[in-house]
Amino acid sequence: MSQTILRGLSGANPLGFLAVLGLLRLLHRKSDARLGFLSDGSFQPFIEGAAGDLASLVADDAASAGKNQTWRLQYNKKEKNGTKVVADLKAPPPIFASFLSACVERWSKGDGEAAAYAAAFGTSIAVDGKGNTKPTAFHFTAANQQFLGTVEVIRASVTREWVEHSLFEGHAIRPGYNLRWDPAAERNWALMANNPNDEGTGVDAPVEWLAFRGLPLLPSFPRGSRIITTTVSGRSNDMKMIWPLWSASASLETVRSVLQIAWDGSSRDRAMRGVFAVCTSAIRRTSQGFGNFGPATVAS
Repeated sequence: MSQTILRGLSGANPLGFLAVLGLLRLLHRKSDARLGFLSDGSFQPFIEGAAGDLASLVADDAASAGKNQTWRLQYNKKEKNGTKVVADLKAPPPIFASFLSACVERWSKGDGEAAAYAAAFGTSIAVDGKGNTKPTAFHFTAANQQFLGTVEVIRASVTREWVEHSLFEGHAIRPGYNLRWDPAAERNWALMANNPNDEGTGVDAPVEWLAFRGLPLLPSFPRGSRIITTTVSGRSNDMKMIWPLWSASASLETVRSVLQIAWDGSSRDRAMRGVFAVCTSAIRRTSQGFGNFGPATVAS
């Protein structure tokens, strides 16, 4: 079976891992593609069984997604200066519940994509300190940066040339907004020589878009009055994402199952299941509500 190594990505980076999940989801529509990772220390992902041009596949998906976004959660928010249109996951509970109902209705008619994203976005149970829907642990935007609004800006900037650079060469960051899923995107003034606000932000749009496309593989669930997110443990300021890397290529459904397992057992148990490394990345949040992944640690 042919193997394509994605040398521009690393499975040991939370953004890179999310991105290859998204790529696997896109490929699953047309082929029985499988995903694995190199165990040579590079942690580069590889795809088996994929036919066609991967860069064109991703670019075409981004372009077509601008026409019908079944995951779009948008609502009006009243502010002092008038009404503001918001495209974010922290919606008032009645609005989020209505969004969930609409997604279930689409699912009952054969369109499962909306429900898959709805399950990843949040639940109708948990609320934050302001009484709004408490979203997935991967919601890192805050203040005036809206999660789905940022996704749309990222999507619209994806080109085939950029995808090619991102997947097979790496280091493809350009000026722009990001979802803060790359540990390198953390902009903590206390850790930098200059004010980060003076330098602007950067984005690898194809990778961030693919990461968003992978989000449905990491659904959220209610636990009492709380929300828990697949691969994330802990709560408040003590949260971390833990994910495995496996050397034998696996199908989408196998990957879905693998992500539901808590990989805190012995290395021998992991090895018996084909997992050669477990990555852990702390989730850091600022007093303003922004989140970031910390650099991942890798345990073999």
